[in-house]
Amino acid sequence: MQANIRHQVSPYLVFFIIYNSQVGVGILSFQKTIAAKAGYDAWIGVLVAGCIVQLSIWMMYILLEKADGDIIDVHTTIFGNVLGKFMSFFIMIYYWLASVSVLIGFIEIIQVWLFPSMPSWIISTIILLSVYYCVSGGFRVIVGMSFLSFIFPQILLIVLFIFPLKFAHFSNLLPIMNHSFMEITDSIKSSMYTLAGTETLLMYYPFIRDPKASKKFAHLGVLFTTLLYTISAIISFTFYSEKQLKTTIWPELSLTKMITMSFLERFEYLYISMYLIIVSVLISLLLWCSSRGLKKIFNRKQKYTLLILSLISVVLCHFNGSFNDMLNKYITQMNLWIFYGYIPILLLVLTFLKRGKQNDS
Repeated sequence: MQANIRHQVSPYLVFFIIYNSQVGVGILSFQKTIAAKAGYDAWIGVLVAGCIVQLSIWMMYILLEKADGDIIDVHTTIFGNVLGKFMSFFIMIYYWLASVSVLIGFIEIIQVWLFPSMPSWIISTIILLSVYYCVSGGFRVIVGMSFLSFIFPQILLIVLFIFPLKFAHFSNLLPIMNHSFMEITDSIKSSMYTLAGTETLLMYYPFIRDPKASKKFAHLGVLFTTLLYTISAIISFTFYSEKQLKTTIWPELSLTKMITMSFLERFEYLYISMYLIIVSVLISLLLWCSSRGLKKIFNRKQKYTLLILSLISVVLCHFNGSFNDMLNKYITQMNLWIFYGYIPILLLVLTFLKRGKQNDS
């Protein structure tokens, strides 16, 4: 069921939603993770992962068109009201945990690079207050922020890729395909989680004014982020040696240390501050999906579920170290199994159900 037209957004804005759902703190550190799997051939895994995400987007659109609604409507159509809402509940929890993972990752960056002595609860509270204000304004406000975060600061941050090129050694990428098939496959899995975020389409689909017209913009959004991640990986691979990359936690963020200006000595401070806009919009989108879904499942006002999720998020941000590693591992596995395994199965089941009803009629 489509949302009220006053709450819907134009099809072309899906490009910016897709971009913002995929670009988070992962782009600052994924180069080290994928290089550990397949060395400097890992950029190939990023391109392949982007193609798989394109296929996933295509399947999600078909699934949602058949159900004429979001993932909750898909589940209730297939499994019924009670079991369908029970299945949807786990996906809403995934959205929420993903937002917590992004928040913890960015808090770690702030504490390491900017304010080492500032407690996690203060940083998380400040960020979540702005997120709560953004989500309370509705989906159109989040989309507007996604558009602004693309125009500024993302376009500016892309231009910064030019600075490391004068120190680049493209011979680092040679010889190409110097790793085994299994090593490339491992880098594809890591890249697929890095490119995660398109699954938010399963919740905001009814808020698109003309969903069919938005397909091309969704695919263009995935293409843009795939190229962005690929270029980021290649620049890091040509700038760092393999030994340096193993010991660098945030390769892209560390690259900004080489940018110096006459009026600005520590450019990374400005970089992190600008990146706060991108991260806040991503957390807003994930929390909107989770709170919107829980509203439909439990028939409660969205502002109450949003407030509860935000308060629990502040508490969870106190935990770090092993908890953060466990959370990332759980979200990675959940992302791969649900959105690249479970969604295709749902599509097959719903297709057979629709054909069965047509034959009966």
